[in-house]
Amino acid sequence: MIPNWYIPIATVIIFTMVAFMFPTPDPHPNISVAFVGNSMQYFNDFPRLMQALSNGTISQNSCLHGDATIRTLLHTGNGMARKFKTANAVVDDADLYVYNNMDDDTSIVIHDYGACTVRQLLIGEDSRLPDQDQVNNYADDYFNPADDDNEYYIDDGTNPCFEDEYYLSYLESRYKDEPPKWDYIVINDNTRSPARNNTRQRSLEELEASYVPWLWETGATPVFIVTHAYWTGWRDMSGLEDVPTFTSLTYMGYREYAALLEKYLPPSQKPRLAPVAIAFLTVWEENYPFWLKLFHIDEVHASPLGSYLQGCVVYHTLYGRMPPKEQALRQDMSNLWLHARRMQPDTHRSNPFPTLEQATYLYHVADRVCKGHFPKSLIVYQNGEASDYVEKEYD
Repeated sequence: MIPNWYIPIATVIIFTMVAFMFPTPDPHPNISVAFVGNSMQYFNDFPRLMQALSNGTISQNSCLHGDATIRTLLHTGNGMARKFKTANAVVDDADLYVYNNMDDDTSIVIHDYGACTVRQLLIGEDSRLPDQDQVNNYADDYFNPADDDNEYYIDDGTNPCFEDEYYLSYLESRYKDEPPKWDYIVINDNTRSPARNNTRQRSLEELEASYVPWLWETGATPVFIVTHAYWTGWRDMSGLEDVPTFTSLTYMGYREYAALLEKYLPPSQKPRLAPVAIAFLTVWEENYPFWLKLFHIDEVHASPLGSYLQGCVVYHTLYGRMPPKEQALRQDMSNLWLHARRMQPDTHRSNPFPTLEQATYLYHVADRVCKGHFPKSLIVYQNGEASDYVEKEYD
């Protein structure tokens, strides 16, 4: 006969053994994320914000260029040579990679601008980048912006591999020692491009021609940031009508991007949409004065509040859950940007950081949207035509 005291002890032992044999998966594992996009990501240094929100479980690199589309970014590459040349961008261990390529011990400073081209970011090399002699001595017509079939990249004066004489060799040495391996590739287009037929078609063509082969090679899952709609007199807003229409057309365009890639990729790489625009529109419906606070003074880019909302949505899209509150909701929210390389253009007035109360509201908006909430003003489009308004919340 088994003693009564034996059963609970045996049960504890068995459960302990099972726990060691089959550990609970980490809900917030370490992941590597490549960020590809434009000023919607460089404002408030979105890649480093994601690192801070994850408490370091996200490792990242990026290729960003202001005002870029999915197509033009492939022609110009990185545009952060001036914007990210800040104290927070200085690379501490750069000498380990650069001194090997120098004849003396000249003191140099390397900044973290990101990868110089999308291919270099994703694959770790790019033979279309010029060598150092070409960077220093290229002819005026070596980079021809008018020639779409030009073999080389357009030099618009902002690519760090053309502007910094040591940066290309630094990156090549680093990638040789540490080839990139990505779990996710986070992409955004120029916000108006998905909303308009002609620009959306050009992006679809580039996704098919360039990104599909790279995604197959990397094995990474593509994540599209459905970028927020805005309303301003400083941009061409023709055909976009109003904030709900602009949001709805943008959402439709990104759904088409994802559907295109899904046709070519295996199920393990099924594209994801980060519904940032839906979160912004939710705030627009619920609290219009607060919606205005989500924007920089230019009425286009995100303020730190807007970038925080975007970060919460993208985090949920990557992990399937919100960031832990102890990381995302802090008494001093500015700590999330301690290591930001750039918040906004250096001639612009700085924006306030979110208060804990503001961040808590945005955190819950992101949570609701990522769990299926749709604003009532969102228009559902099919085949480019408005088919219906969302009549209820799908929470």
